[in-house]
Parts: sequence; C-alpha cells; structure tokens
Amino acid sequence: MAYKCIIFDFDGTIADTEHHVFKIYNHLADKYKYQKMSKDDLQEAKSMSFREWVKSIGVSYIRLPKMLREGQQLLKGSIESVEPFQKNMKDILLDLRSKVEVMGILTANSVKNVEFFLAQHDLEIFDFIESSTLTGKAKKFNQLVKRYNFPKEAVLYIGDEIRDIHECNKANIKCAVVQWGYNHLETLKQHHPDYVLMDLADLLDIVS
Repeated sequence: MAYKCIIFDFDGTIADTEHHVFKIYNHLADKYKYQKMSKDDLQEAKSMSFREWVKSIGVSYIRLPKMLREGQQLLKGSIESVEPFQKNMKDILLDLRSKVEVMGILTANSVKNVEFFLAQHDLEIFDFIESSTLTGKAKKFNQLVKRYNFPKEAVLYIGDEIRDIHECNKANIKCAVVQWGYNHLETLKQHHPDYVLMDLADLLDIVS
C-alpha cells in the first residue's frame, strides 16, 4: 500500500538542534547538580538508547519532565539560530507534500518551538504539529490514525533515535531513520528500522 501520511520527528531529523541541546543540558546539569557531558560523552551517548543515556547521567525519571520543559524554554531563546539539516529541505518537503494526503510533525519538543522554526525557514507546509511525552509517541500515533482514518500500513514515521523505532513498533507503524540524527546509524540499524535514509530525498522513492 502507498503511504498516505508522512510524520516527521523534529529534533535531529528536520532541525539540527544537537549543539544547542548539548549546551542546554550542561547548563541544567550544572544548575541541578547532575553529571555534565563532554563532547566525547556525547558521541558515546549516540550509541545508547534514551533510557540507557538517562541512567548513565543519573537523572531521575521523576525530575526528567521538569528538565525537559525548562530545556524547551531555553531552546526557545536560540531557536532562531537553529538550521535545517539540508539546504534543499523545502524543495524536498514540497515534493513529498504533493505525493501524500497528510504530512505532519510529532515531537517531544514544544509546538511553539517547532512553529517558530518553521516560520523562520519558510517551511509552514505541515498539516499538523503534535507534541508528545518522551516515550509516548505510540499513543499519539494511534490518535492520529483515528483522526485521519488511515490504515496503519499507510503511515510512515521518520525519526533519528532508537526510541522512535520502538514507539513505531508498539503502534504497528512503519519507521524510517535518518543517518544524521541523535543516534549513530549503525546503532539504529541494530533495532531494525523499515527504512534507512542517507538523504531526505530518499523518501521520494519510498512514497512514489
């Protein structure tokens, strides 16, 4: 069946926020007395699942939502300097938009941050932007499928982390991963995504 609905992650997939998130994390770690990260630590974290990374830095899951909300507020202050991963991203997304019925974003980031980024880069071409909890995308997938009345096999999610693959599996949604995001490509492959994208334009062949 052809894909009718394409849903994107935001951080690490569309927007190159890694450097900003790294600085924000170390700021919060210093504030709340958690373990700070070096650039070497960051590279090591790219081979970990999200849960493994949280355990490695000693952050309590109870405190994590508060840190995420504070981090989103801090990111809002620098979102104007965040760039898309590809300079031709708008052309690719417009081409994709013409091939599917619905195209949206599902992210753990805030809707306001995503909206500001899209406006900054003239990328306001999505049908919806939804925010989820850190590990709650499967529930959102089910809600979106019901809202748009698509069979699940007609929906494709594009992400950059191990947890994206696992959340898609929970919801029985196909998953494509990008090679430029928060997890190393070889690490992602070990979790068996349905597709691997070396360039965003690879999606054009997948949905055609």
